Amino acid sequence: MNPIQLLGIIQRAHHLDKDDVTELLKLHETFPYFQIPKVLLAKFEYKKAGRSENEILPWAAITSPDRAWLKKLIETDQLFEEQSPALSKRLQELEEKKKIEEGKNFIDDLEGHLIPETKKSTTTKDLTATLKKLGEDLAQSKLKALEKLDGLSKKTESKVEPTESPSPVPQVESVKEVSEELKVEAKTGETNNEVTTKPKRRNHHKDELIESIRKKEKKEILDKKKLEQIDIIKAFSKKEIKLATLKEIEDIQKQDDLSEKSTKLNPSLITESYARILTKQGKKERAKEIYKKLMVKFPDKNTYFADLIKELEEIKD
Repeated sequence: MNPIQLLGIIQRAHHLDKDDVTELLKLHETFPYFQIPKVLLAKFEYKKAGRSENEILPWAAITSPDRAWLKKLIETDQLFEEQSPALSKRLQELEEKKKIEEGKNFIDDLEGHLIPETKKSTTTKDLTATLKKLGEDLAQSKLKALEKLDGLSKKTESKVEPTESPSPVPQVESVKEVSEELKVEAKTGETNNEVTTKPKRRNHHKDELIESIRKKEKKEILDKKKLEQIDIIKAFSKKEIKLATLKEIEDIQKQDDLSEKSTKLNPSLITESYARILTKQGKKERAKEIYKKLMVKFPDKNTYFADLIKELEEIKD
């Protein structure tokens, strides 16, 4: 749907036909946030069925910013009548603009630009002339390259000079010098070997001290107490000692005393029946405690529990 068709439907909002309704329903489905088709369909439903069936009215209410304005649009034709001259004027402008655009044919205007110009036909004579020119150019370039190579080769030959052969006398002298150097190196090697092979003098005083210390270490300890002490020290040295952290100390201090749970009475067990069981078991003191707690719990029965305590005291072990 184009804008001209939509403006035509808005102009015919008083009496919409089936085609207009179908087009508006398509717009409503494809563009769920577009308000105009929802308002027109709600108006059509109101005119057709009144207030009994209003399927699209909630959609129109969601999209409209002013509910009073929406009610006026649906129930009356005043706003549409006021806007009809402006709509008709706008429709005419759009239709005229469309006709002008349809009248223009851009292809006819651009015909000269689109159709390529006919190229001049080339003959065999022109082709042969161009080939000859190319051949001549290639030959000239080859000649120039050869001339450059000849010039470079001549320059290199002029720079290179013949080297004179060295006389045999200095060679003999160099050989003698090398032999003398080798002899000197051999002598120095022998002297070094002699120095290394000479035995080092041992310091007898140090050796005696080391041997005396070893003898002291080898002495067997016969005293049992000393042996036990040594074993304890060795075992202690092998252990990995780790100091307790503050958190661990706090956890140890916070540990519950398990004896308290056994000594303290559970409030659910403070009953008369439990006191009787304790009396049968011979635990009179525990039974008395329960009766006393029951007196506090039930002050109305103080005399009754006091009599029971007296009976317990009278019972002989």
